[in-house]
Amino acid sequence: MKAGLPRYLVLALCAAGLLPAATVEARVYCCKDARGQQVCGDVLPASCADRSYRELNSQGATVKQVEAPMSDAQRAKRDADAKKAADDDRLRQEQRRRDTTLLNTYTSEREIDVARDRRVADIEELLSRLREQKQTLTERQKKLETDAAAFTGKNKRVPSHLKDRLDTTSEDLRLITENIAAKERDLVDTRKRFEEDRARFRELAGSR
Repeated sequence: MKAGLPRYLVLALCAAGLLPAATVEARVYCCKDARGQQVCGDVLPASCADRSYRELNSQGATVKQVEAPMSDAQRAKRDADAKKAADDDRLRQEQRRRDTTLLNTYTSEREIDVARDRRVADIEELLSRLREQKQTLTERQKKLETDAAAFTGKNKRVPSHLKDRLDTTSEDLRLITENIAAKERDLVDTRKRFEEDRARFRELAGSR
């Protein structure tokens, strides 16, 4: 059978016995081409390669519908949608886990406040010690710089042991400054997290 033979003609020829039995039993593939005209053939016509098509039996009934291949944009959208659905499901599961932990950990908002105050106090105590250490290091650095200046002021070379101590103190001061900044962020995050837990607990407790 040639591509482009109308289905009604196929059926008519079959009914009249003008087509061989193999043709009667063969599948027919039909689609609409770029001009919107129906094209059929006993093998998939070339114009149907990138289009949706139907597979018909010898009675002209559709036995299979094949969708057109996805474009690059359609595949990208499908993959993006699938990723979003997976991410949304992961977030829902994580929220359920957090809700379960929250309800198993606390029995009242008061308990949340107590836990928050205890954690905040621990961080603030650690910050206090770190700031004291920073002050000590700052004073040490100033003294070492003064000692080094005494040599350079006389156009003398700074002793290696003094330079090493100055370098070590400067590095320690840098590290402790970074540690203080991290703990200050931790303090802000801790207060925020407990406030969120408190609000979520109230919401969950009210829905039970």
